Amino acid sequence: MYRQTRPWAFMRLCSLVVLLPAAYCSVQGSAMAQAAPPGFDKINHVIWIIQENRSFDNYFGTYPSAEGLPPGTCLPVLPTSTQCVKPFHMPNGQPAEDLNHDWETIHAAYNHGRMDGFVWAEGSTFTMGYYDEHDIPNYWNYARHFTLCDHFFSSQMGYSLPNHAYTVAAQSGGLIVNVANLKELEDVMDDPDGFSFASLAELMSKTNISWKYYVESQSVPQGVPMRLSETGMRLTFPEAKQFSLWNPLPGFKEIRDSPAEMAHLVDLKEYFSDIENGTLPAVSWIIPDYQDSEHPVALPEDGMWYITKLVNALMGSPYWRDSVVFLTWDDYGGFYDHVPPPEIDAYGLGPRVPMLVISPYAKPGYISHGNYEFCSVLKFVEERWGLHHLTARDHWANDMRDCFDFTQKPDATLIIPIPPDLKPSQPILDYASYPPSVPLPKFVPVKTLDLGAPTIPFDRK
Repeated sequence: MYRQTRPWAFMRLCSLVVLLPAAYCSVQGSAMAQAAPPGFDKINHVIWIIQENRSFDNYFGTYPSAEGLPPGTCLPVLPTSTQCVKPFHMPNGQPAEDLNHDWETIHAAYNHGRMDGFVWAEGSTFTMGYYDEHDIPNYWNYARHFTLCDHFFSSQMGYSLPNHAYTVAAQSGGLIVNVANLKELEDVMDDPDGFSFASLAELMSKTNISWKYYVESQSVPQGVPMRLSETGMRLTFPEAKQFSLWNPLPGFKEIRDSPAEMAHLVDLKEYFSDIENGTLPAVSWIIPDYQDSEHPVALPEDGMWYITKLVNALMGSPYWRDSVVFLTWDDYGGFYDHVPPPEIDAYGLGPRVPMLVISPYAKPGYISHGNYEFCSVLKFVEERWGLHHLTARDHWANDMRDCFDFTQKPDATLIIPIPPDLKPSQPILDYASYPPSVPLPKFVPVKTLDLGAPTIPFDRK
């Protein structure tokens, strides 16, 4: 159970998009700058790396001392079935298709907090597969040397695009689906501007805080056939300045209509040159190409070595001494997680995802049991640089401070050698997903107004 202790009236009010526009929640929620906790000023560079589609139990369910897979776990094959599936070590090369993770699927898997609908909602037993230290050794090594969060939740129940919107704006404006292009975004949002609410990127530009949104890009080969994602959006070969499921910033009119703002959206190659040239911005987001994303069918080991190169570059530079890397995954990706996400408004939280905090000031070998979500990283940035909050979500979010000890002797680097014979990841040109085993009920994200609704506490009780 989660003992909830602080008032959440404003947040519940803002969750009712049928009653109040997102702009109201943004404007009303940005009236006061946030003070920096002691020690936050030792961090001058935040690098937020966002990978794809993994639950906490999928990657760290067997990690010692973390809240991982409970003994005896076995989920029914069908809603009324006595046959069940236990967690198992994921076979090589599986899953061979994407696991669904849309709004209806996760609510069916969630099953009113029982977390027992994954197998039949996902339509595949691979939802119960997990990886361990032998599969993703570098991630477990980072966890042993720095900080692992075992109660870090995605911000919304569902897809990538809404969750990526939370990573830049502390809301999705009520969006619960993926869309393929700006026209579809405008139609779904019923707004010719697309996303018309404020973003952290815009706020940082107005206060002269440097930032970049790095996108791993490569040229689209001519004449290469590919099957697109479930929305028709091409996941492979992203372009830094193009709206996509993992790059919501061009969906914001204030961003896409400003050449100066769009200049912050750059190819990932600039991350390495910025480190080398001493021009790394204060705040960075890093988004992968599909083949390095760990989004099925992309391989976890390909994503792990891509991440290792990013972290090694930082650790091998003077920037290491005053930086933090927040490494997380954007949603559960259809993989089982046993912890019911706290219900704090009409949209979330969503299932747990891994979060590794890598910094000289991260508590070494520590597991933080605090409750966090994507807005917690936004709050860390806001408090560090004295910025206004954007919505009630980031205002009330826990700010990650439990992951740090700013009085400790700074942690040493952990530069993991890249194997000389490491094969490069390969573009993924096909897409398919498993269908659910039974028809899934529809779920409407509207709740009655509850002025006494509480917030998420720091500790679970």
